[in-house]
Amino acid sequence: MLTENGQVLSCGSNSFGQLGVPHGPRRCVVPQAIELHKEKVVCIAAGLRHAVAATASGIVFQWGTGLASCGRRLCPGQTLPLFFTAKEPSRVTGLENSKAMCVLAGSDHSASLTDAGEVYVWGSNKHGQLANEAAFL
Repeated sequence: MLTENGQVLSCGSNSFGQLGVPHGPRRCVVPQAIELHKEKVVCIAAGLRHAVAATASGIVFQWGTGLASCGRRLCPGQTLPLFFTAKEPSRVTGLENSKAMCVLAGSDHSASLTDAGEVYVWGSNKHGQLANEAAFL
């Protein structure tokens, strides 16, 4: 949930760290605040086992390990960026030169829309959702 003042609250299953609270219970019924490095959040989205957020300053954070298992399966032996494996909000790398306005999440992928109208997509490409030839980005 996103509050009017830009705070993110989460509840539900935390089996894959998708609540953004790394040492919290596996299940939470009372919404709890997620710390996003003192950034005001303007947009959030939840995938199957991960979540993403865009801040007022245009930074994208992701948490939950759901995309990591997909990445390991599709790209064996490759080291995945921290934001794929973190159970707490971690900055998505590769977007440093853009300002995110909005984020969205599918079951195994995420996307960001920038203030310049560019769309960045990452995660699984099992169904062609990345508009690229790669199996996983």
